[in-house]
Amino acid sequence: MPDNGAAIVTGGASGIGEATCHALAARGLDVAVADLDPEEAGRVVEAVTAATDADATAVEVDVSDEAAVEAAVDAATDAFGRLDVLVNNAAVASREADGPVTEVEDAGFDFVTGVNLRGPVYACKHAIPAMLETGDGTGVVVNNASVAALVAEPGMDVYTATKGALVSLTRSIAVEYAPEIRANTVCPGVVRTPMLESVLEETDDAGDEGGAGDANVNDADEADDEAGAGDATDVPDNLRRMIDDTPLGIGDPDAIADAVAFLATDRSRYVTGATIPVDGGFTAR
Repeated sequence: MPDNGAAIVTGGASGIGEATCHALAARGLDVAVADLDPEEAGRVVEAVTAATDADATAVEVDVSDEAAVEAAVDAATDAFGRLDVLVNNAAVASREADGPVTEVEDAGFDFVTGVNLRGPVYACKHAIPAMLETGDGTGVVVNNASVAALVAEPGMDVYTATKGALVSLTRSIAVEYAPEIRANTVCPGVVRTPMLESVLEETDDAGDEGGAGDANVNDADEADDEAGAGDATDVPDNLRRMIDDTPLGIGDPDAIADAVAFLATDRSRYVTGATIPVDGGFTAR
C-alpha cells in the first residue's frame, strides 16, 4: 500500500481515533473521519487539513448499522477515488449494559456486540472489496481491540468477549485475504482520553461518589473504551489499579496512533495477523 493512499477511521472524532487521523495524515494518507458525531468529525477534518497536506472528509456513521457503514465506505472511496486503509476504532464499553455473564440481558448484549463486533465485521465486509477494487488493489485493516482481549476484565464479560473475537476476526482476515490485504490488531492499555481524565478528576474532587460520567462510552461519540466505564464506585479504583500496574504508566493517544500508523503503511509490509499490545507493559506483568 503506498503512503499516499486513503484511509477511513471509525470513531475518528476523539481520543485514539482522532490521534490516528492525524498520524495517518502526517504520513501522507488522505483520511475519512467516520464518526457518530458529524460536528466533531468536522472539527477533526479542519485540524487535519490545517496541520498537513493531506485531504480529509467527515463521514457520519453508526457502525452498528450495516447500511450506514456501507454508505460511509462508499463516501470515503468517492471522496478520494480509492481506499487503502481501514481502521476499526469505534467501540463501546458499558457496565450498565454489560456485566457478569450470568446477568447479561439481550438488550445489553446486542448493544455491546452491535458496535464492538458487528461494526468491524460490517466495515471489513464493505471496505475490503473497495480496497481490492481501487488504488493498487491492496489494502490494510487495523483493528483497535484492548488489553481486555488478552486479560480478564471482571464485570465486563461481553465487552471482553467482543475484543477477543476481534482478535480472531483479524487473524482470519489476514489469512483469507493474503497477500492483497494485511490485517493486524492493536491492544491498547489505559490511555489518557477525555473520558478517563474526567473520571479521575471528578473522583479526586469528590471521592468515589463524585460520579464516573456516562456509563455508555462510545469512541465515536466521546472517548476511547480501553479502561471501561460505568459505576462510580468501581471505575476509579479499576483505573487507578491498571495505571499502577502499568510499568510505563498511563498512555497517550498519540502512542497508540503511531502504532496504528506503522501497521497501516508499507513499513510493516511483512506484518499480518499480529496482535500487538500497546499497553506500557501492562500485560507483561
